[in-house]
Amino acid sequence: MTLTPLSGAPAEDAAAVRAEAQRQRILDAAQRCFIARGFHAGSISDIAAEAEISQGLMYRYFENKRALILALIERQLAYDQDAIGHMPAAADLVDGLLRCYQLWARGETLETRGNAIANVALYAEITAEAHRDPVVADVLRRHDRQTSAAITGWLRQHDIARGRTPEDADLERRTLLMRLLVEGLAMRAVRDPDLAAETVRGLLAVAIASVLGE
Repeated sequence: MTLTPLSGAPAEDAAAVRAEAQRQRILDAAQRCFIARGFHAGSISDIAAEAEISQGLMYRYFENKRALILALIERQLAYDQDAIGHMPAAADLVDGLLRCYQLWARGETLETRGNAIANVALYAEITAEAHRDPVVADVLRRHDRQTSAAITGWLRQHDIARGRTPEDADLERRTLLMRLLVEGLAMRAVRDPDLAAETVRGLLAVAIASVLGE
């Protein structure tokens, strides 16, 4: 009887898991460097040192700094869509956005289920880079469209669950309002970090009620 050799799939799977873990480790290091130094001041050697790997190894995963930036945008998109899919009810949403404001005001990074997903400095760096690099701009615009589509889908389900028939134009308006609210909140946290929590909560409650069509 001829025995069939065992498949190498488990070993290949383990190698893929290790490679992905290494890739995420490099991205985490790049994110920390870019937040601290900016895209142009944060060098490949800085990122490799932060990740505690050689530059040669890092180039196996990312061919240049632009590839790192694009990967960070793609990772942000995945986290944004996950966060939108788990958005809470109105009252919890207000408190969640208040917490975002407070973290951003302290210069901290917002985390969702253990994943660092939002830092105002990184957001500003990505936005500025999009003005300089058309490839980054194209990816960022796609990210923006997909995030808006995810918010619109969430609002549509919110309306249907409450027995309302959502209209596309109204959903588009409320989606834009939500984007303006969150992005404006991030900038306000940098420029005016000492707003009283109750003041921010009260304004957010009014704005979120409008976003939810209530």
